[in-house]
Amino acid sequence: MPRCPRFPPLAALPMLLMTLPAAHAAGMPDPTLAQAQAAMDRLFEEAIAERPESPTRRLIADAFRPRLLALSGCLPAADAAVPSVDCIGSAQAGPEVVHRLLRFSRVGEAWELQYAQRALPVPVPPLARVQVLLRERFAARLAREQDAGTRQELALAMREAEVFGVQDCAVGDDAPVIECDVSAGAGGERGHQTMAFAWRDGHWVNAPAQ
Repeated sequence: MPRCPRFPPLAALPMLLMTLPAAHAAGMPDPTLAQAQAAMDRLFEEAIAERPESPTRRLIADAFRPRLLALSGCLPAADAAVPSVDCIGSAQAGPEVVHRLLRFSRVGEAWELQYAQRALPVPVPPLARVQVLLRERFAARLAREQDAGTRQELALAMREAEVFGVQDCAVGDDAPVIECDVSAGAGGERGHQTMAFAWRDGHWVNAPAQ
């Protein structure tokens, strides 16, 4: 499920230039919102400094400076050379709020936003965990369902749903979640559906319905 960047040109610079487990084990906290904003501002200023001088350069740049509204779902970046975390950043760039995967690396006492953000691998929940979460979704629907026939089908799915694949994961367009195409089956039937997940308190959970 492809996701198309929607940042204005200048705002795209820091966002699209968008901890190791051992670091987390040592008790290193995730970046705060203020620390993340400071890292984004530094990268933004570096990008602006490389642009040609003009009377309106600063005015235009500040008009599109991204304002970070929230960080969520920070996961240790196992493929990083230095202690780093990949977080979903929700930022306002112009009139829109957008959600992007951002990598912050710990350099000395500060967090830095890393370049080459386009190539960041989107985290994928483990298949076994997705199976648990899919059954939880069926259980939640069962608790609300009144029709006897539908309840029987949901009860079967809750007991027997098996996930065969989790693929095409991407950050959601409208919410700070990870959306994946999930192939699953129950009672001899197989199909695909999009599921949304969030990383909370060290676990993957079903994202709240929007």
